[in-house]
Amino acid sequence: SFYPTTWTPKMLDHDAYNRLLTIKAASQAFTNRQELFQKIAPLLARAEFQEKYCLCLVHNHFLLQPGERMVATGLVTQPERVPDLTPSDIIPSSWTATGIPFEWTRVNAPEEIIAPPPVELIREFSEIVGEGSILGLCLAPGPLPEGQMWLETLIPDLRQHILEMKPAEGHCIDPTSISAACWRVNISSDAGQLEPSITLVAACWCGGKDHGKGHCQPPTEEST
Repeated sequence: SFYPTTWTPKMLDHDAYNRLLTIKAASQAFTNRQELFQKIAPLLARAEFQEKYCLCLVHNHFLLQPGERMVATGLVTQPERVPDLTPSDIIPSSWTATGIPFEWTRVNAPEEIIAPPPVELIREFSEIVGEGSILGLCLAPGPLPEGQMWLETLIPDLRQHILEMKPAEGHCIDPTSISAACWRVNISSDAGQLEPSITLVAACWCGGKDHGKGHCQPPTEEST
């Protein structure tokens, strides 16, 4: 490890992770989207949070074994055995509404480290969505060119999900298999006033290794 300290936050163990909803079930349960988007947008639009954190669905993809965590290396996320004393190049990347990490990412250099959401953000966020919410926070994904979105493709045989950049408009083989997963706050000017809004930036195509070959029409009603 090339860092002087290690990350040792409280985290979901494999049993708690396995009890999370699937992405499809979590998406179906998220029924009051517009109401919550309007409440969450001003919070995540604050300058100290806007470029760091996004809104996400708290969900699992594959069942974990004891000692495993979901760890992203580049664009591929998969179960990985991680010691209890977490190596310092593996940092939390997704958190429940109460700030408990449930997914992780590997960084290559100290300057890539982004600290977990601060206590005041977690407190205000959980007051809005509720402590047992299917909504959580995640590190903001990489920048997207205009008209693009991130698409997760699942490969069940390898217990992997792979992130790919795809056109945000178009058609997909089976639109019903698309589930929204992550939203970012945008700031726009309306009649001279800066207005925060929430926009979909990542979705999951949840049907197996042949997914992700076409253009995807994103789920509807995903922005304020």
